Amino acid sequence: MLIGKMTLGMGIAMSVAGLSMLSAPATAQGSLEDQLAVCARIAKKSARIACYDSIPTGQQSGAPSGASGFGAASIRTPAAPPPPPPAAAAPAASGFGAEQVERVAPQRAVDTSPDEVNVAVLSSRDNGLQRWQFTLADGAVWRMTERASSSFRPPAPNETVSIRKAALGSYLMNVGRQSSIRVERVR
Repeated sequence: MLIGKMTLGMGIAMSVAGLSMLSAPATAQGSLEDQLAVCARIAKKSARIACYDSIPTGQQSGAPSGASGFGAASIRTPAAPPPPPPAAAAPAASGFGAEQVERVAPQRAVDTSPDEVNVAVLSSRDNGLQRWQFTLADGAVWRMTERASSSFRPPAPNETVSIRKAALGSYLMNVGRQSSIRVERVR
């Protein structure tokens, strides 16, 4: 019985010693691949990471000089970063009070689309909520964005309506002499 306990105790002691050797820094000897293999065998995550961290990042005498392949970039020592460019002197027009300095405005693209179109209506239909939808002769489909008043008269087929640009990208439609109605293009 005493011999069984001794062998069990010796087995535990040997496994603890083996783990401590594996968790020791992998810089002892061997190529980089050997050191990585030693670290990869460590089961405990924190000890394995410590082992990887202990491997020097520079080329060693035993490491191949032309390492290539997957992960080769992490093996090589990175080149020193280029020096930062010299700081440019701030122009006199930037800083306190610069908003009063006359600046050249950037040129914008000229909008050549018309601000208003006059088109004949092919059909008009109510969606049941007093929001009419209009199909125009050019194929466009427009829909009212607000409910129509009870006095609104929808345009008859072949009647010409006028649609113009309004504020904030919206559009207004005029049907005859009625007040303008806000519309949006559906198709």
